[in-house]
Amino acid sequence: MTTNGDGPRDAGPDEIGFRIQEPPQRVSGMRVLEGWTLPGKPADLAPAAEDSWRQTGFLCGEEWHLLATGLDLQARFAATGYAVSARNMTMAGFASLWSRAFLCQSDATGLIRRGSYQSALALIRQSIEFVGAQTGLGGELDEWRRWTHEAYGRHAETRSVEIGLGNYFSGEGISGDPHLRLIYRAASDFGRPNFGPTALFVANEASHERYPLIFADQAFHLGWAQLLLGWLLRTGSAQLHTAMHLAQQFPAPSALREGAASHVRAVEALLGTGGRCRLEEWTDAGGRRHHLLVDFRRQPSDAAGRILF
Repeated sequence: MTTNGDGPRDAGPDEIGFRIQEPPQRVSGMRVLEGWTLPGKPADLAPAAEDSWRQTGFLCGEEWHLLATGLDLQARFAATGYAVSARNMTMAGFASLWSRAFLCQSDATGLIRRGSYQSALALIRQSIEFVGAQTGLGGELDEWRRWTHEAYGRHAETRSVEIGLGNYFSGEGISGDPHLRLIYRAASDFGRPNFGPTALFVANEASHERYPLIFADQAFHLGWAQLLLGWLLRTGSAQLHTAMHLAQQFPAPSALREGAASHVRAVEALLGTGGRCRLEEWTDAGGRRHHLLVDFRRQPSDAAGRILF
């Protein structure tokens, strides 16, 4: 027996070391992908977005190719969860979060290529939350099991099926990866209505003397394209790294695992190339952390700048 502010009460199953039972559901009707192709060029793009699509393909072709390869690897890796030995609700817990991360990454690539840089930030942030949640879930599977037992009951008062919110977020899953931690913080700050990032999206060449507002700007910007495509590559690599450690749930053959490892090395090589726009963290004398964009420029011929937030 234990106590709380209201006096003694019986200890719950978790408090006396009882393991929550396996989920009552079985995985049926599961569908998987044989591979993945990045979204094609949308019809009727505005002239600025059309030019962004063209220039991104030309100047960021290697990033685009690696993103396509990485998502195809993810799709084929996730499909191995269909194996009879793996097809259970533990696998489904990881795959459910992975599915959401996967589509966020794929959708964000299309937005970036057509110059909708600010719109991609929310999807990048979401993707990192889903990837981090998979990392955290490995040590907190009882949270998933508890939800499966409580979900899908009848709620008489509202005459509805009560799924339940199933609150879950793994801050440790994000902070444990130094790249994801840095990207997540910046994507959060840049995606909110903070004045500094907002000005950089709508008045890129603003100064202390002028504010050249461009409403709904979709013009190509090499710095934003390199930065955000790089963030997606980092996130995809983290997802593959997580999947490689879930061999019981996703028993990928050795050739597929080797392909994933080779892809991650190619991503690291590209992102380590000098002259690319990148994000660094700078800490001032008071211990406050700031975002520092390095090699930030609109066109390759422009002088590289450094932007501090």
